[in-house]
Amino acid sequence: MERITITVSDTPHPLAQGQEVQAIQDAALRAVREGGDIVTVTLYGNRELAILVSPGVPITFEVADVPDERRDDGDLDSPFEPFSTFDNDDYPI
Repeated sequence: MERITITVSDTPHPLAQGQEVQAIQDAALRAVREGGDIVTVTLYGNRELAILVSPGVPITFEVADVPDERRDDGDLDSPFEPFSTFDNDDYPI
C-alpha cells in the first residue's frame, strides 16, 4: 500500500490510509488562491490535523510503499500511538 506524507513548513505528517490526496491538494490550492484557509486532514494514528494554508506556506506530498496497517482506518474516535507494538503484534517495531 502507499503511505502519503504531507510536509508543512518542513514538518512531515503521514496521512491515514484512504485519504483523498487530490481532494487535499485541491483544497490547499483553493485556500492559497483565496488568501488562506484551514485544510483538515486525518493523520496516521487516527488523529486530525488542521493546517492553516496560505500563500508562502510550503506544502509537499510524498508517496512511499508501506505494509498495510489494520489500525490505520481513519477513525478519529480510535486513535493509536503510531509505530508502537501496542495491540498490534503484526507490526513490531
